Amino acid sequence: MSFLDEKNIEIKARVGSDEEFQHRVQIARDLTKTIGEFINQKDVFFNILGKSDVGRFKLRYLRPPTPSQLIYYERPSQAGPKLSTYNKTNVENPALLEKILAKSNGIKGTLEKQRHLFLYGQTRIHMDKVKNLGNFMEFEVNLKPDQGIEEGMTIAKDLMKTFGIQEEDLVAGAYFDELK
Repeated sequence: MSFLDEKNIEIKARVGSDEEFQHRVQIARDLTKTIGEFINQKDVFFNILGKSDVGRFKLRYLRPPTPSQLIYYERPSQAGPKLSTYNKTNVENPALLEKILAKSNGIKGTLEKQRHLFLYGQTRIHMDKVKNLGNFMEFEVNLKPDQGIEEGMTIAKDLMKTFGIQEEDLVAGAYFDELK
């Protein structure tokens, strides 16, 4: 049994051209009936001592007034909808925490992105422009405590159809893995 408290079903997909990206942003706007929220993010990934390939540990810098976050998550590196378990906490002094974690764990690397966030029911829809990688989209279907994995998988697959995501568009790992 995992110590991680939060669970979601997640998919990541590559989005080709800027035109296709804007088309899918418009689908998200139409679906949510909002313009979404624009967020600049910088994620600093740290080494995890004695842990397997599925775990990732990062400090996410966000612009005030939104607090930065320390996040640990486990998710298999496979294409398509998959279970992700995680914990996160808000951080008041991210630069100091980064310095401490860099000394204790070592920095694996940094990733920067511009994110359009849309909320649709229990799903977070992310339209991401990732520096040095390109255009992506992501669904995070936040599972309710009494909700089974299969129900979350169904929601993710339905959204894949709505956005026209094909199997060949799916990304197995994290964006950070694509930088290697």
